[in-house]
Amino acid sequence: MIERTRRTLLGAGIGALLAAATSYTSAGSWQHNVPLGGFDKVHIYTPDSRSPIGDGKSLLVLLHGCVQSIDSYLTADLEGAAETYGMVVAVPDAKHKAGYNCWSYWEDARSRSSGDYKNLISLAETMSDDSARDIDPNQVYIAGLSSGAVFANTTACIAPDVFAGVGVSAGPSIGTSPSGAIGRCEAADVTNRCLDYAGSNAEHFATQIASITHGTDDKTVNACYNQQNAQGMAGVYQVEQLPETSTFSEGGHTATETLWQDGRVSMLWLDGVGHAWSGGKQASGDYVSNTGVNYAHYLGAYFVAHNSRVDRTESPTSAR
Repeated sequence: MIERTRRTLLGAGIGALLAAATSYTSAGSWQHNVPLGGFDKVHIYTPDSRSPIGDGKSLLVLLHGCVQSIDSYLTADLEGAAETYGMVVAVPDAKHKAGYNCWSYWEDARSRSSGDYKNLISLAETMSDDSARDIDPNQVYIAGLSSGAVFANTTACIAPDVFAGVGVSAGPSIGTSPSGAIGRCEAADVTNRCLDYAGSNAEHFATQIASITHGTDDKTVNACYNQQNAQGMAGVYQVEQLPETSTFSEGGHTATETLWQDGRVSMLWLDGVGHAWSGGKQASGDYVSNTGVNYAHYLGAYFVAHNSRVDRTESPTSAR
């Protein structure tokens, strides 16, 4: 069970969902290596449940890090979050890789029609347009680790009309060079870059949200990016940082959270986590940590609590 101090992150009723995330029943299933949306291989977990808000399931597109196989996410304990929050999880293998099998976030062509940006948008739209998958298009999110994190952030900036929220875990800032990912911190104007990438779609930032997180023991990607990315996205959304912080625990692991107005941006510090996806105590795999809280659970709760694209005046429907 997750316990919080000083302040409750989630609204009434959602706290129960977060607490239940450690005792889920895995009724869903994985599909492996599905060719979809321009990608040759996508692992897809489909839960039996639906989102507690909106109309249908939500979708989380999750991007691997450098030198990390998508197979690592099969053991990252994503199923609990998927079942609790009615969230389909799609893990694509980058098609246009660079360096050490990284998502090529430093390439100049950052547009809806280029490379894996185009593929990610196609993947999200293809899945949400498929009525059989029962995905609410107002609950489509993207997240990633390391190179996958900055690529996810860039994609969310390019297509804020498609992605209602983004999760950035241990990622350099958008528009930085590959050398800026190792050791030193590279300054970046995240706000103006993100707005520039969006172009005529910038109006959709009015209802987008962002979770930015970093492990306190990360020795690979500089921790300066956590604050830089959070403040940069806050600039995009034009919201102010709230003064208080919140500490919560899960399975003996802790994390510290700072929020911006209306929960539009969250900055999370994962205590004891190195350069890895934080999967909670039951997780395993390359660049998957079991020494921190389960970030997928956190994202599920955060998106449910703060998504402003769904109609919250009506109860979720039982079927389309």
